[in-house]
Amino acid sequence: MKTVTEQVISEIRERILDGKYGPGAHLHEATLAADLGVSRTPIRDALRVLGNEDLLVYYPNRGYIVRSVELHDVLDAYDVRGTLEGLACRVIAERGLTEAQREGFAELIERGDTIFASPSWGQEEQSAWRALNSEFHYALLTASNNRHLEPIMRQIRFFPRIFDSRLDPQSEFFQNVHTREQRVRSHHDHMHIVEALIRGEGARVEALMREHVYANRELLRRAMEGSGTF
Repeated sequence: MKTVTEQVISEIRERILDGKYGPGAHLHEATLAADLGVSRTPIRDALRVLGNEDLLVYYPNRGYIVRSVELHDVLDAYDVRGTLEGLACRVIAERGLTEAQREGFAELIERGDTIFASPSWGQEEQSAWRALNSEFHYALLTASNNRHLEPIMRQIRFFPRIFDSRLDPQSEFFQNVHTREQRVRSHHDHMHIVEALIRGEGARVEALMREHVYANRELLRRAMEGSGTF
């Protein structure tokens, strides 16, 4: 069960990501405490945690402000993600997969096969793929056994949603960009990455992951620039 502070962190984080607290918004402890029905102590702790996640910026004598994010920040985050996830894959390949890890990745690929075996691409399939895709990438971070990677990657994954609510994976805009065909290509990328991991091909799997992330970066860039907003 979550503590009060953990619940407050989660609630404020979601309000930032959903745009309820937009870029530049000043978050006041007293107002938040009254709104969420808690004391100021968990609010204070939550703001500090979200500041460490780079969602908020602290200014002396002013307090916490919701960070502003530009398109180039999002694209830069994808570059960092590609580098770090590529590193994680190389480390895993060079260290070697355990039997349990092999079985785990094989099960993830099989679940992807099942999703795309269906000719339909409705909300159920889209939701299943979103969950599976996140599970796959976090499984790689876990397998790398590097405790520094997960908090960094979690932070990086926030940036698109902070930048524009259209980039929420459940938004219509996002679904129109990430079509079934594009998702199939991502699934095939996952298959090739797992195959390279099993063979212990460190340099190759690092390059495969970087290209996988870069392809999604470019998909997003073209979509945002093509929307006429940027």
